[in-house]
Amino acid sequence: MNVTLKKTAIQKTRIPESNVFFVRELHDRHFDATWHAHMEYQLFLVLEGTGTKFVGNTVKPFDSGDLTFLGPNIPHLWRSDECYFDPCSEKNSRGLVIYFNATALSPLIDKEEFAQLKLLLEKVRRGMELYGKTAQTTIQLMVELVHLHGLESIIQLFRILDLLSKSKEYRLLHDDAVYYQLKDVETNRINTVYNYAARRFKHKITLEEVSSLLNMTPTSFSRYFTMKTSKSFSYFLTELRIRHACKLLATEEARSIAQICYESGFNTLSNFNKQFKTFVGMTPTEYRQKFMTL
Repeated sequence: MNVTLKKTAIQKTRIPESNVFFVRELHDRHFDATWHAHMEYQLFLVLEGTGTKFVGNTVKPFDSGDLTFLGPNIPHLWRSDECYFDPCSEKNSRGLVIYFNATALSPLIDKEEFAQLKLLLEKVRRGMELYGKTAQTTIQLMVELVHLHGLESIIQLFRILDLLSKSKEYRLLHDDAVYYQLKDVETNRINTVYNYAARRFKHKITLEEVSSLLNMTPTSFSRYFTMKTSKSFSYFLTELRIRHACKLLATEEARSIAQICYESGFNTLSNFNKQFKTFVGMTPTEYRQKFMTL
């Protein structure tokens, strides 16, 4: 079954008409904070920076080395942590992204030699995270690709796609392909909510507070948000807090679980433990131990 969501995103086109694909280096204080979509396939590597990525209706933290492959028209947002928006901060975000359009491959994609690649391009319509040796090798090839031109660059792109098509070191972000109907008027609403929640999730956020951002009543907002994201706002907010807690548990050994609980926006340790077990399938202590033994 295919999942169709009417969530909106700004649609962007990335590839010049004269190119088969386009590779771009990103270097700024923070990544683009706009929920958007485009018709191209996208392979995105985080070289430096931390934050939360929103892909379709999936919410996950990102860090340097995060490698994500997306199919066409999947709305997404890599929202840098709040410290990257501080004008006084010396933190920077760097990324590397490859865009390519399936139409450039259409004369070849149904040929026998491209069977594995065709399967890969179907899989990434669900969103894909790469890890392990596959990610390490892909990152190296992507960095090399920046300095290549002409036919050499095309060959390098196919090296990357061939590697990914043969790998089993990936996680799909959705259970099935997700298709979106995009409306510009709703894009601003989703952007407003996502960015507000990303800035404020460590504090109490009421329905009255967030619904007022869209000039809606709490009841109307709840219905609207659930319809557009397939989850309630309270579930989304808890998910955002849990993902932040996961990042702290894996990287901040000096902080106690109680500290992480309150820094992630939870009011009580008992509720944090309960919600964490529900979302992650293990306790915060078990999750931390898992990373300490790696």
